[in-house]
Amino acid sequence: MLETERKLEQDFVATARANESAPTGWPAALLMFHVGMWRERLRDSLARMQEGKDYPRPPSNIDEFNETELAQGIGTPLTDAAARADHLLAEIIELYDKVGERPIEWNMSKTTTEAVLRSSFTHPRTHIAQYYRENGEGERARRLTEETVDELRETDAPPLVLGAALYNLAVVRAGEGRSDQALALLREAFPMRPDLKAAAAKDSDLGTLCDDARLQELLKP
Repeated sequence: MLETERKLEQDFVATARANESAPTGWPAALLMFHVGMWRERLRDSLARMQEGKDYPRPPSNIDEFNETELAQGIGTPLTDAAARADHLLAEIIELYDKVGERPIEWNMSKTTTEAVLRSSFTHPRTHIAQYYRENGEGERARRLTEETVDELRETDAPPLVLGAALYNLAVVRAGEGRSDQALALLREAFPMRPDLKAAAAKDSDLGTLCDDARLQELLKP
């Protein structure tokens, strides 16, 4: 899966390098800078684990931390940010092969598998899909969101990871007016990620589905 993600990011970067002009939202360079910074933190923690040492945990105030860090990344060339993110992904793949499945304290993740998949598979894909949506490539964003769910299902990904991907696809389906499919996805996602019920209750991206009595039933404790 991580090798597949590596190729996807390389294609994304090549396309952005050739076509990007005054993008809406984060430019591709800032997106890849952000992905790389979180990969670096996880890489460092996995390396410490391999050595049998304690490891640094992520900051608790993630939103505030990201805002400060992103300001530092403004102006980073796309080539540099992409090369760094790619190199770090290769290091994470190698470290995960050595460390294997272990307990870890990494935001919501409780295992190294969850942490690696969230940091280096679903996290960048969520940002790339958002980039496509914001820049008039809704169909491409939809396909990427669907493919992410399909690939996670095929590999029997942990519920923590799959649940979030199912939720993201439900948002896409709601935006398409496919309420029944959106509800089915949410019905599957919530047992995996109960925390997403609170997000769904105030998620404007669910559109008219927010007023659907069936969703309100799903949101009950």
